[in-house]
Amino acid sequence: MSATSIWSASKDVNQNYAELIADVRKSDPLHFNMYGDLVAMDYANVKRILSDSDNFKNFDFTERFKIVSALSNNDPGLLEFGESLRYWLLFMNGEKHAEHRRFVNQKFYQADYEKITLDAIGEIIAGLDGQPETDLVEMARQFSFLIISKIIHLEKSDFDFIQKFSYVITFIFEKTLSVTELLECAAMSRTFHSYLSETFTRHEREATNSLLLEMREIMGSARAAQLIGTWEFLVNAATETTTLLLTKSIATLIENRDKVINWHTHNECAIAVEELIRYVSPVNWIPRQIAHNMEFEGLQLLKGKTVLLGLASANRDPAVFQNPDSFTPSRKPNPHIGFGFGMHHCLGARLSRFELQKFLPRFMAAFPDIRMHPAKAPEWDSKIFFRGYKTLPVLLR
Repeated sequence: MSATSIWSASKDVNQNYAELIADVRKSDPLHFNMYGDLVAMDYANVKRILSDSDNFKNFDFTERFKIVSALSNNDPGLLEFGESLRYWLLFMNGEKHAEHRRFVNQKFYQADYEKITLDAIGEIIAGLDGQPETDLVEMARQFSFLIISKIIHLEKSDFDFIQKFSYVITFIFEKTLSVTELLECAAMSRTFHSYLSETFTRHEREATNSLLLEMREIMGSARAAQLIGTWEFLVNAATETTTLLLTKSIATLIENRDKVINWHTHNECAIAVEELIRYVSPVNWIPRQIAHNMEFEGLQLLKGKTVLLGLASANRDPAVFQNPDSFTPSRKPNPHIGFGFGMHHCLGARLSRFELQKFLPRFMAAFPDIRMHPAKAPEWDSKIFFRGYKTLPVLLR
């Protein structure tokens, strides 16, 4: 298969994706794709670009939406959506990003995450008690929602909406998105903004000791729109990334049950989790934008053009990782970049690690005979940036 196949969501590509990216990384680790984007697939260049925020800035979706809006008779919803994305930490640059990250960090990690996580794990395992089978994707979505709902006091009845919002909104990263699909993303964003504004009102009315209200107090009422945009990003990231990481981690453990892990030893557990993050790489690609005309590794780069960084590919680079396509739970050192690198290293990385370290030992102990369902085949999602399963049926007993 050629480098063009990387951007396909076909079944054979999904099933053989690690093999495909290994072939392309070996033959053409730094190239322009059919869209004119610079594609970096080797560890050294991916990490180098992530480290260079002066020359490679966060992607500005606002300009993209202005163009698409013009094609849609200047649709105001698309313009509004493009503006709201400015408040996503993922798309902020420089001091604006640093300042906003400081605001968020003042409160984000003050929640009692141990209690929140253990309570959520208990609910998931109790809900599966006596069940002969489950869909790992659905189970992981339930878990991710329980975590975020306990952090910011959402209602359990909001599960369906949060899942639909998180799933739809990640389509903005896809290269072949149609105007109709962008309009759907914009409509979902507007609905989420209304939903979160109502949640603020409910928390005020019920005098809830709310992280949302505490963060608004710190940031000031003038930044209310910015705060909602932040949580639009955080809810989406916490839901989609956690679902992908947890689903594919359990699938990896099932497929490698001959690899013994002592989950009760904190050090072994932590090392195994790092290897799962490397091996799974929940986010396959992350975009950057060229800040000005420049030369990079002999290639002429133009200001404003897109750079696509292959995190999943870099994490399988044999120049850095011995036997990269093998799941090695004792791998150390393990300098993976599954959560990115540099100033935009994932805000929720510490929480994600904690969730896996608490969830996997308890879940695997509760269902020691878990295995792929012999009569129900898994279904792959159509997304490229967030490549993963849409359904993954397993037998629990």
